[in-house]
Amino acid sequence: MTGLHVVSKRLATGRRWFVYAWRGGPCIHKQDGEEKPVITREILDAQYRAQQDTIGRAPEDVDWLIKAYEASPKYINTKPSTKKDYRLWLTRISKRFGTTPVDAFCDWRMRGDVIEWRDEWAHMPRTADKAVVMMVTLLNWGVENGKLERHFCHGIGLLHSADRSEQIWEDRHWTAVEKEEDFPAHVMTALRLARLTGLRLGDLVALEWKQVFDKQITVERTRKRGGRAVIPIFPELRKLLAEIGRKDEGTVLLNSRKQPWTASGLETVWQRKQPKGFDRTLHDLRGTFVTFLAVKGLTDEQIARIVGWTAEKVGEIRARYVDEARVVVSLVERLSG
Repeated sequence: MTGLHVVSKRLATGRRWFVYAWRGGPCIHKQDGEEKPVITREILDAQYRAQQDTIGRAPEDVDWLIKAYEASPKYINTKPSTKKDYRLWLTRISKRFGTTPVDAFCDWRMRGDVIEWRDEWAHMPRTADKAVVMMVTLLNWGVENGKLERHFCHGIGLLHSADRSEQIWEDRHWTAVEKEEDFPAHVMTALRLARLTGLRLGDLVALEWKQVFDKQITVERTRKRGGRAVIPIFPELRKLLAEIGRKDEGTVLLNSRKQPWTASGLETVWQRKQPKGFDRTLHDLRGTFVTFLAVKGLTDEQIARIVGWTAEKVGEIRARYVDEARVVVSLVERLSG
């Protein structure tokens, strides 16, 4: 009987050998030591049993891997919000690669196919990066659990710039949105609330009225860092909350069907409705909130505590967008006098 696949791995305690029934098949024997395993009758019998087990089984393609992953504790024990996001991307992976044999990912050329698939969302860099992260998560789980030997999708570059803190919405951006014909009022409300709270998208759509108090909004555990956010209610924010219409319970933001937004739902509608060539993202509204607080007179340290940034980072935005603007206004007033 032929087709056995033998590989080794260097561990801290020495070399370990793995014998697979075939390339991409189940591991049927492990052995420690420098010498390569001798193929014994027991190993060949294990190979035969593994081959018999595959008769009548579903093909070991990506859809098979996805089903195995979804049945694993790794997936089952994730937070509901994370699982929902994973489910979306696993569906997209299935649509593109579902019938691809998992063994194909042992070939370095599949890396190019995954990059090509990622680039379908190149116009939405954060979304494109999620595609890669979910694919690598799935393949890593497959390797860890013996579903495939290896893959070549590690280290695929991300398209989204990690630090956009200095990208803020300026007057020209708000003007562009306001000039859009038939721009949805419920999306504009979400944009305004993001500008006046600085909440990340996940926390923004999940904000409930019970978290809105007389003088502040309190989010006990933020989605990304699990920390506590306390946002002061300035007159502008109080006015917006009054326009929305305060309730005793439920989420603050609702979509066109009067249902709570999801983060992906708001992101998708925004991408569809934003002005052509728009060069800011929903995430950039956090930096916009920082400039709002700076204009209100808060110190860098006070702002940093509210948004969870460093005072130095806040200072950079202040210097670029707040202090610079005040200098220009002062110069204009002096030259006009």
